Amino acid sequence: AQYSGARLKVASSAPAFTFGQTNRTPAFLNNFPLGKVPAFQGDDGFCLFESNAIAHYLSNEALRGSSPQAQSQVLQWVSFADAEIIPPASTWVFPTLGIMQFNKQYKFPEELTMTFMSCNLIMGMFQRLDKLRKNGFASVILFGGNNDSSISGIWIFRGQDLAFTLSDDWQIDYESYAWRKLDPDSDETKTMVKEYFAWEGEFKHVGKPFSQGKCFK
Repeated sequence: AQYSGARLKVASSAPAFTFGQTNRTPAFLNNFPLGKVPAFQGDDGFCLFESNAIAHYLSNEALRGSSPQAQSQVLQWVSFADAEIIPPASTWVFPTLGIMQFNKQYKFPEELTMTFMSCNLIMGMFQRLDKLRKNGFASVILFGGNNDSSISGIWIFRGQDLAFTLSDDWQIDYESYAWRKLDPDSDETKTMVKEYFAWEGEFKHVGKPFSQGKCFK
């Protein structure tokens, strides 16, 4: 917005906005049903979520590209950054800046400072597991807010064991999480599957409020 000259009024702190509260209110969900941030609403009522879409809308021709070729190159590098730069930056660079806990084993910490970094970890893992899509499905949820977030999810694979160890291409980030096999006949599993697939419920086993969910399919 600064590069293009677009004028914005940013609501990022209380009382205008409190993460986990403002974005769960009926008024917010009426415009952004998924409750995701960042979110943009224009003076004309036009609404967008997802940072790349908002950046594209607020940019100008010089930033978007003035030809189909230039526009494609912009999209190319945006996609490259999402897949190749942001995920490793979340674990390698952010600790040195003091905005994320450092871990000598490079395992993702249970709690991250900023929720957008947690989302980057989820999507980075999904993108690097692209070759697993025909053999697995997952619903992964980010819980909590800034300074108090955690990641958990339910994965479904062909067979009875973790699929990650069956191929070198699939051994991406899975060691960063703790895994347990669920009993499909238990009431606990039935409740968890319902909550994780619907992205709503009490999530008693987590103890933190739902923030947003991502699906691997």
